Amino acid sequence: MFASQRLAFRIARREAWRYKGRSALSIALLGLPLLGAALAASAYDTADLDDAETAAQVLGENEAYIEFATPGVPLEQQSWNNTWPAFEMDWEDPGRAVTDQEILASLPVGSWIAPYSVSAGSGESATVATPDGFGQIYTFGYNLGDGTYEDAGLVYREGSAPGRGEVVLSTAAAEYLGLGVGDDLTVEEGAGTGDHEVSGIVEFPSDLNGRFAIGGMFAPQASGWLVDTPEPLTMDDALALNELGMTVWSQSLLDTPATGDYATMEVAMEESELAIYGLIVVIVVMEVVLLAGPAFAISARRRAREFALMSANGATPAQIRTVVLAGGVLFGVLAAVAAIALGVAAVWAGMPLLEQFVGHRSAGLRVLPAIQAALVGVALATGLLSALAAAISASRVNVVEALTGRAGRRKGSKKWLFGGLAVLAAGIAAGIAGVYLWIMPLMAGAIVLAQLGLVACTPALLSWASKLGKWLPLAPRMALREAGRNRGSAAPAIAAVLGVVAAGMAFSMIVTADSVRQLETQENLLPQDSMTLTLYDFSEEQDASRVDWEAAEAEAEPILEGELGPVDLVPVDTYSTPMNCGLPVDPDDERSTECHWNMVRPEENVCSYWTADTSTQELDRAAVEAAREDPNCDETPNDLWGSLDSVVGSTDPHIVATYTGLEGEELDRAVAVLEDGGVLVADRLSITDDGMVTLEKTLSYYDETGVELEEDQETSEIQVPAMYVEKGELGYNRLFLGPAAAELMGLESGVWGHEYLVEGGEVDQGAAEALMQDFSQELADGQVFASFNYVDYTDDFMFYFTIAVTGLCALVALGATAVSTGLIIAEQRKDMATLGAVGAAPGLRKRFAMWQTVVIALFGAGLGTVAGVIGYAVIREALNRPLQWNYPFETLYGWELPWTSFAIMLLAVPLAAAAGALLFTKATLPSERRIT
Repeated sequence: MFASQRLAFRIARREAWRYKGRSALSIALLGLPLLGAALAASAYDTADLDDAETAAQVLGENEAYIEFATPGVPLEQQSWNNTWPAFEMDWEDPGRAVTDQEILASLPVGSWIAPYSVSAGSGESATVATPDGFGQIYTFGYNLGDGTYEDAGLVYREGSAPGRGEVVLSTAAAEYLGLGVGDDLTVEEGAGTGDHEVSGIVEFPSDLNGRFAIGGMFAPQASGWLVDTPEPLTMDDALALNELGMTVWSQSLLDTPATGDYATMEVAMEESELAIYGLIVVIVVMEVVLLAGPAFAISARRRAREFALMSANGATPAQIRTVVLAGGVLFGVLAAVAAIALGVAAVWAGMPLLEQFVGHRSAGLRVLPAIQAALVGVALATGLLSALAAAISASRVNVVEALTGRAGRRKGSKKWLFGGLAVLAAGIAAGIAGVYLWIMPLMAGAIVLAQLGLVACTPALLSWASKLGKWLPLAPRMALREAGRNRGSAAPAIAAVLGVVAAGMAFSMIVTADSVRQLETQENLLPQDSMTLTLYDFSEEQDASRVDWEAAEAEAEPILEGELGPVDLVPVDTYSTPMNCGLPVDPDDERSTECHWNMVRPEENVCSYWTADTSTQELDRAAVEAAREDPNCDETPNDLWGSLDSVVGSTDPHIVATYTGLEGEELDRAVAVLEDGGVLVADRLSITDDGMVTLEKTLSYYDETGVELEEDQETSEIQVPAMYVEKGELGYNRLFLGPAAAELMGLESGVWGHEYLVEGGEVDQGAAEALMQDFSQELADGQVFASFNYVDYTDDFMFYFTIAVTGLCALVALGATAVSTGLIIAEQRKDMATLGAVGAAPGLRKRFAMWQTVVIALFGAGLGTVAGVIGYAVIREALNRPLQWNYPFETLYGWELPWTSFAIMLLAVPLAAAAGALLFTKATLPSERRIT
């Protein structure tokens, strides 16, 4: 047996060396997807840090990082292995002040704490001068004379620690501001206003892209503390800190297991992620198998005479199959080795860019050996699977036909059709069962069986399509009939395109569905491309009635017109609760007051989930299941975020139409409701049968320490006329006020500032970004802070990402089409020479090649799209599984189709392939003597 195997591999090696071009092509087809996987695996392992490495990079030589959830409120910490641990606590308890001495008393004797923020975004923002105007960076008041920060990894890339009046900048901030050591940082607004010399450029290895400055003139606050202890922190120390309301991230407690709801949630998410990754791997493997299959199939057909000679000299069918499969193994190993070597080398060369992309230093070049070893296994498996069909075909070679160079009569393909339909049906059934029972192998099998079923149906489809040729001109008629006659070569070529298109369409549909899902969860307050200017009261007295709003408006208008041209500022009333809730101030009453308005549904319209027992996971799931059957349960997470504060209101038809999208008779009716003291609401179930909505006011009192006096809480209700506006409009508040309704609620316009619609002028993304930067400044002698907003609901990143994914797959599909067609044309070289010998025009060969390419591309893209939709259907269920047991209901992944991707795959790829075939195919060939 081993001698036979050695012989097979020796033959495979010599055959590969003899036909170097074809061998390189087979290795490339096998290796390209593996190269992407090897590169991604190495890049991921290089960039990814485990819990211990993350803690070591952020904390350095320090023991822990601690921060308050709510000072003085004991908490139960559920996770211990990351920066922001999960915990449970009494959120209604306002807590108490906790001193540094209490913190140190909970730590081992000799411990030291230093203020620190893990993220640069936790600092205080400051407006600074940039080469192009003004910009924002974060500032920290760390005392860099404290060695705790250098123990945490602070590195001076240039210069030294700041002295009095000096600052150090992060590398990213220095590049953004165009400053170096010795230059001056100009702070226009915020703590530390003025010019400060830059003494150094620094870097925290855990935050390479953070734009921040550190200096003694900046505010000293931070989100938490670095902790340096003389001995490792114990669980008792951590629990003592939990009692003070602090979370703990310690290097000595990283292995502490998660507890409570967080542990259950973590397991469920890991199961869903594992299923999704597994299904994606299955799609990629199928892509590789189908992509490399044509090279082996056509190679086996070209070696038919060789196999016939082997058979004539006594080789058994099993030995011939072994020879072909040995070639698959050889090419698979070579492809894996080349892919892994190139992938790791690319990551090594691109490590600086990779670190900038992920925003932290890596732990060194790593290759994720488990995945790379798995890639070798995948390469062997895909090499074998790719060569399997060719091996079976070669073992059945007709010795007489092969040695005489004649092709026998092709048998009908009905058995392939029925077999393919059966396999396709089995795949669909496996997918349904796998999703229902949540069995990963069944879901993966659905993807595999669906693609194999379509591949098996391909010969029959080609046979039927060839009959359409009688209505077509000569070149396409020849192409269709040749595809139908020579299905052994055309079907694998179509399968190659099918595999690539299936993967591309599945990924494109995932990205498209995710993009649509994000858009559906986004609340709209204004139409696309709207512009607003908001002026906030920034005065020391915080008294809007004393602010010179006209002066601020006069300063803002030229800035707008500088970018947009002539504009109109349309004032918009935004209603808020006045100071002290509008109640008279009693100097003898030491309590402080807060009031909140909420929209209340009638009792008969309240969702059953809110009154159900959800104390356990089983009961919670039962409540969610019941909610799906309850027509009153239509709430989403957005419905819980709204707060009836700064609510827009007006009776001006233009403003009402702008904020609601109403027009015609509906707009007239809405204005009438607002004028009659009513409101517009975006929650249909909040409106009673008689057209009223209930608004509930909660008045809360707090003592001088900030503790809520629950016994003093007061509630009251009012009812006003209401009109329904389509859900999704009116923003998170879901309410649009009329002035009369606002007065009845005790709300006032302009409590905190003024808002304007900016109308007129042409705006683009660049102008909008410039204005947003320009308006992050003070106006009217510091009394007003101005903010500009441009409404853009589109997600260009997701659109271009979808195009990139589709384009990459389209390039691979185009390459597979070109290679497969080239191999087929090479196989037909004798037939083309014969055509020339009997008088066919030279251009006929070019047109014939073009139409052959079109046939392969269209069939492959069409069947691949069907396979991609089936693959997405399975992955979609895996994506939706962790979302379907939540209430308020999450938006699930839907069936939105990426029409741009369809156009690229179904139109652009065939057209590009046809143009390439027409351009690169030779019109004439020398005649060749036929083998007899």
